[in-house]
Amino acid sequence: MEATVRKSTILQSIKAGLLSLVFSCIGILLLALIAKLCDIGDRALPIINQVLKVIAVALGTLLAVKDEKFLLKALVGAVIFWLLSFALFAIMGGQFHFGQIALDLAISLIVAAVIAIIKSKRAA
Repeated sequence: MEATVRKSTILQSIKAGLLSLVFSCIGILLLALIAKLCDIGDRALPIINQVLKVIAVALGTLLAVKDEKFLLKALVGAVIFWLLSFALFAIMGGQFHFGQIALDLAISLIVAAVIAIIKSKRAA
């Protein structure tokens, strides 16, 4: 029984992280298209990018995290998303600043925790 719960926790965490990454990539591609078609200022793009990450983590957590141990699954999923998005943008040759990396992790963890708490209250 314990192995089933552990497997469920791991699978739901990975699913939350991967779904968040997919939603984030879709959002960034749409943002790039909109930025190309419209005249969006350079100052607005980082803010919109952070909003897209918040939405992506929220959706990934909402769709993947179920049953029990909501907070643990959501936080592990947020860390998985953060690691995967960091790796993806490193491969693409993005520039990184420690402050931005820390901000991305903090935002991912906070959003995932809030969604997990809301889901756990609704399940109770």
